[in-house]
Amino acid sequence: MPKSPEVPDQVKWQVAARVASAFPVLYDSAFREAVGERFDDLERPVWIFLGREAAKTIKALEITTGNAEEIAGALSFVTTLFFGPETKTERVRINDERSVLMIKRCPFLTRHMESGQNPEHLFDRCMAFSIVATESLNNEYTLRFVRSMCTGDRNCELKIIKKELMKKEEA
Repeated sequence: MPKSPEVPDQVKWQVAARVASAFPVLYDSAFREAVGERFDDLERPVWIFLGREAAKTIKALEITTGNAEEIAGALSFVTTLFFGPETKTERVRINDERSVLMIKRCPFLTRHMESGQNPEHLFDRCMAFSIVATESLNNEYTLRFVRSMCTGDRNCELKIIKKELMKKEEA
């Protein structure tokens, strides 16, 4: 049996993340047409599960999530950890109750663009993951999308805000 080549851990991580980020594109191609309108409803629990797993990972690593800025940092970290080093984010602290996480590069969007598929369905996946992860990290906070690359914006902008403040804004 031939000897396997030595592969640096960084390269292994990049390859694994690239393959994993292709799965939503592959499932879309294979099943959306056959399943029809129910596809997003059937897939959403997968992304909700991943959002809960993200929160469990952050808690297991004992990363603090007591305010909006800490939640944004935790989301940035776990998104890169789960979805790979192609993910690029920036955080903007507004105050303890409000912060913004901007996604500058998304591996899922990249895979969709490489495949020539329309990325319109990415938003539902990301929204399910991000809101569940945020609210699982700290029940006093929620997340709202202000901008989204998969719907044509230059970057994604996710507003992390205390729920009681969100209710006041919506009233």
